[in-house]
Amino acid sequence: MQIRGKVVSISGNVAEVCIIRENAACGSCSACPKKMGVRDIIKVAAIKGIQIGQVVVLRDNINWFLKNRIMLVLVAFVLGIILTETATAIISFGTYRGGIDLLVGGILTLIVIVVSWVKKPRYLFRIEQIEGGET
Repeated sequence: MQIRGKVVSISGNVAEVCIIRENAACGSCSACPKKMGVRDIIKVAAIKGIQIGQVVVLRDNINWFLKNRIMLVLVAFVLGIILTETATAIISFGTYRGGIDLLVGGILTLIVIVVSWVKKPRYLFRIEQIEGGET
């Protein structure tokens, strides 16, 4: 998904971008008739070289792993059970305990959930390209 926007303000490593519908951008984003909707100003991660008033292209910041988080959790659970079964087939632990498969599958699932939560992007969009703007 690709969206055009105009940089309204920059503070630290965060830029506020006014989303515009077409290639035309007006000067005041609060009274802009070309807004896409109510939430027309969003926060994105700022990059070096942007200035207030520049038109930028925004891209979706969510990768495949975050879009398919449920599938990844299910695969981690099944993989934990399979790894436990293969380990018990190779190495004899004495008595067989059936609940240990579910425990290892649950632990691997929790690890995948924590890693995907930590790696979650802070902003939904990122600046992909800088176009010409007012200087």
